[in-house]
Amino acid sequence: MDRKKLVSTLFTSAWGIRIGLFAIASTASAAIVTGVTVEAVDHYADGSGSIVCIAEADNFVNGLIYSGSGWTRGNRWIDNCGGGNTPPCSNVYDTDFCDPNRAGASAFDNDTSNFDRSVDALSFVSVHGTCNDVSNTSCTSTAQCGANKVCMGAGPTHNSPGWCASLQDRLLYVGLGASTNNHHSGWIDYTSGQMALGEGATSGSWGGASTNGGANFAAVVNSCGVRPGFIAQETWNMFAGVQNIGMVMPSTPQGADDVDAPERGTAFAQAYRVNPNGSIGLAWRDSILGIPQTDGGGCPGLGSNYSNGGGHGITGCGAQLAASLDSTLARAQWNNGTESWVQARDTANKAVGAGSEAWVYRCNYDCTTYPFNL
Repeated sequence: MDRKKLVSTLFTSAWGIRIGLFAIASTASAAIVTGVTVEAVDHYADGSGSIVCIAEADNFVNGLIYSGSGWTRGNRWIDNCGGGNTPPCSNVYDTDFCDPNRAGASAFDNDTSNFDRSVDALSFVSVHGTCNDVSNTSCTSTAQCGANKVCMGAGPTHNSPGWCASLQDRLLYVGLGASTNNHHSGWIDYTSGQMALGEGATSGSWGGASTNGGANFAAVVNSCGVRPGFIAQETWNMFAGVQNIGMVMPSTPQGADDVDAPERGTAFAQAYRVNPNGSIGLAWRDSILGIPQTDGGGCPGLGSNYSNGGGHGITGCGAQLAASLDSTLARAQWNNGTESWVQARDTANKAVGAGSEAWVYRCNYDCTTYPFNL
């Protein structure tokens, strides 16, 4: 596909924002970290549902690390132990993503040694999830849907009526294959659970996770990872110092979802190769450009018909977004709009408080003409 045409058919955002509480910055000394950790699961516990999450994560780390790149390899936890693809063997555990210092944590929780290590700058997880927030209730405005619900537009060419979707805790699912090492039934609740990323000496402990974390950028890729209308509510809890969290956002409730896309990892890493001083948040947002449109169904649900957009790593209508939470709106917007790949290695740039959340996104359809919510 002609790249100029591709760029013209994908749509970027202004910043979305939400204001919260303010916290004071830490004055602790900073460090440079270069590790890159990835975790990925291709199968469900029973061996069904073979997808290519591992390739997505591997393409990212393999594309990023080369002689002179400045990056180093961290953990690589996947579900095909020993080179095979037959569960129940898995090295990906639900406790990898749960912080031992968060209130309600179990004695087994250990993101400190796994997904959120103090020596890592970047972490990338691609696993399963759930789309449990959808309904069959049609609507023409959010006012018709009730408390903690939004009316999600149906996409082009008739955005209304849409369907009501409810605020539900969003989840990662790593499966039950390694049952003796899973202590949360294979599920990780990142909306209100123990997932807390990036806490360190220069962030302070405002995120309730001590100061023993590490990630400065985290990619969290799963089914229905975040929904328009609930971005802040569904992601706020994950921030504890991490500057950016990259996610995939299906925006229509009837069948839209993330699609496992190896090219997503490739395109994201390629942005560093092209410009190490470019914005890492915008690189994540724009990596949707590097995913073939045919990777995923048309928008709103037109199969292989892409006349109204769709695809690019999403089945149906949706977007890739980078979200940032920091003590002020200006800091949050700097995190996802300006902070470079090189600057993401510097722990001096950690988020220092839960003041404002901002996000940038790029859609796979015309989400200006056909807005996410009605």
